[in-house]
Amino acid sequence: MTLAILTPSYAPDFDSFAVLHRSVLEFTDAAVVHYVVVPDEDLALFATIASGRMVLIGYRDLLPKSFVSTAWFAHAVARIPRAPRGARFIAVNVRRPWPPLRGWLLQQIVKLSMAMRTDCDTLLVIDSDVQLIRPVTEDAFASSTAVRFYRSPEAITAGMTRHVAWHHAARRMLGVAPDGLPPFADPIGSLISWDPEVVRQCTDRLSEVASRGWETVVSREWEFSEYVLYGEYLAEFGTPRQLSFVASSTLCHSHWDPRPLDLEGARRFVDSIDPADVALHVQSNSNTPPEIVDFIRSATR
Repeated sequence: MTLAILTPSYAPDFDSFAVLHRSVLEFTDAAVVHYVVVPDEDLALFATIASGRMVLIGYRDLLPKSFVSTAWFAHAVARIPRAPRGARFIAVNVRRPWPPLRGWLLQQIVKLSMAMRTDCDTLLVIDSDVQLIRPVTEDAFASSTAVRFYRSPEAITAGMTRHVAWHHAARRMLGVAPDGLPPFADPIGSLISWDPEVVRQCTDRLSEVASRGWETVVSREWEFSEYVLYGEYLAEFGTPRQLSFVASSTLCHSHWDPRPLDLEGARRFVDSIDPADVALHVQSNSNTPPEIVDFIRSATR
């Protein structure tokens, strides 16, 4: 059995990614490869991290030729005061030009594409703003028969409108009937284990249902989550073997609240890390001050 790590990132998250990669070097076996997928314009920046265990891939190598970059447009819009973030389209699928692709959606497509190509049995998908704090071994994320499937029961409630939309979209894309009203199980996390073979089966299902490439299927969605798609595919089509290792914890201690942590909150956050957790995560868009994030990192050393 083999373990690999996948992190999609981009220039604004470079400093956080560098911390993550250092923790990967410290807390994983020397045979573990860390794949990082970034926009092509960020390749030179990430290449400054000289590491024999990092494999750097640009978006262009993972996308169909029909996906044309419009990053120049997104950068221009970003300079317009109060321009909505939703207007920052960074690519267009010339076969299906509407809707154009936002960066968040394109990142999910390249994540799925890279996951399908990894030569490993167990893939850990880890966000840039995560840091490993304890040794990570494959046996924590895979049994002799299956990759660990994180699924928190009834965690998506009716008030989580975007999550509910992701859930319904995934089932529609997979060609399965709606399953009623929330609550739904939540498979989303900042450190998630995937079986690359399940990812391939899932994207094959999308292409079969829609009679077109799965990348085009995903590119047409306005509300989409790759984790929810993976979770709903396994829930509906997973074999008994693939479903033999289901867990309700991510093993990553996370701060998901959009409000920033202050020093007192950071101390509570550190004190509440579970002994089983192997990583911590302070969501980058919480705007937690860098000195507070540094305090949390140093407090776990």
